Amino acid sequence: MANASSKRIASSNESALKNIQLGLLGVNLLAPLLRFLFSLVASRTFIPSKKIIALHLLSIAGTVFVWRWFVLIGTPKRDASGLKSGEDLSGGGVVELAWDLVYMTWICTLGSAILGDWVWWFYLLIPAFGAYKAFNLVRPLLGMFLPGIFGPKIPRDPNAPAQDAADEKVESRKQAKLRARMEKGDKRVQQVQTSRR
Repeated sequence: MANASSKRIASSNESALKNIQLGLLGVNLLAPLLRFLFSLVASRTFIPSKKIIALHLLSIAGTVFVWRWFVLIGTPKRDASGLKSGEDLSGGGVVELAWDLVYMTWICTLGSAILGDWVWWFYLLIPAFGAYKAFNLVRPLLGMFLPGIFGPKIPRDPNAPAQDAADEKVESRKQAKLRARMEKGDKRVQQVQTSRR
C-alpha cells in the first residue's frame, strides 16, 4: 500500500516539475512575443519601464528559486529499500503558497504583455493572502487577550428570539421516562429527586 502511494506521489511530482519547467520557458518566451505584437497593433512601447523590468526579473528569480526548491524536495530518490517519493508537491501549506507565487508570476507576466503594466498590481494579492492566513492563525490567541474585539460574537439583547430558541432544551428519552415515572408517583424517582436537593 505504501509503495503504491509513493509511486503515485513520485509520478505526480515528476509531472509537476516538468510542467513548471515548460511553464517557465513558455511564459518567458511568449510574453516578449505578445508584447511585440501588441506594440505593433496598439500604441504601446515594446520595452517596458525600468521598474517593470526589475519587477519582472525579481518575479522570475522567485519562480526559479521555487522551481529549484521543488526539484530538491520533490524529486523521487531510490535507495536499497526501494523508491522514496519525496515531499508531495500537491500538498498544502508552504508548498501551496509557493505554487500561488508561480501562478501569480505567470499571470502578471502574460497579463502585462497583453493588457498593460498595470496588471503587476495583482502581485500584491500574494502578501495580502499571506497576511490573511497569518491573521487567522493568530486570531484565537488575540481572542484570549482581547475578547471584546477578537472573541466570539454573542447577541447583546438577552430577550432576542434567537436566544430564546437556544435556551429551549430537547428532552432526551431517559429524561422523558423519568418525568413520566415521577408523574405516576414512582418512589425510586422521588428518592433521586430528594437526594439531588
